Amino acid sequence: KGHNQYLQRSVCRFELPFDGFCTACDAIVGKGTRFNAHKAHVDDYFTTKIYEFTTRCRACGNCEFKIRTNPKERTFDYTSGIRKKVEEFDSAEAGTHGVIDTEIGNGILQYKNGKVLDDDGTGNTATTTSALHLLEKNVTGHRKAQTEHEHMTSLLELNSKMVEDADANASVRASFRKDRKAKKRRLGEA
Repeated sequence: KGHNQYLQRSVCRFELPFDGFCTACDAIVGKGTRFNAHKAHVDDYFTTKIYEFTTRCRACGNCEFKIRTNPKERTFDYTSGIRKKVEEFDSAEAGTHGVIDTEIGNGILQYKNGKVLDDDGTGNTATTTSALHLLEKNVTGHRKAQTEHEHMTSLLELNSKMVEDADANASVRASFRKDRKAKKRRLGEA
């Protein structure tokens, strides 16, 4: 019993989080497409409930999409009936420089499948434990800490100047008032 469709039949409005393809008819199902979906509690991840949303393909009507929440990865998983459209970017294939970071190495890092690659072309950071790499990392950290310290010092100086904010505002307004009265006198005489 209940007064709305969710309480009566566990039906809710579900919006697809990613682009996908129907596995039966290969129809494109765009991100943001809304469906009336059956919502069911299927599992738990610690104390968080994992829900499964079940709906049908709009194009063919005979394929059933099952989409589950994934609290561990903070995303949704396309379980059955629909496959996720993979949109990964490889900077080498695209012929671009990749991610540019001036604080690490030469500043140009290769990017593949959502990960920044190291100098040896792998996504592993454990393989780059050479002494030179560690020294470079320490120098970069020290340089970053210095710039943060300088930034913090400048903010504190600015804050100390603004302590007498009301006095500064009053003096600025007084000078504007004096200029305004002088301008009125000049215009009145002309």
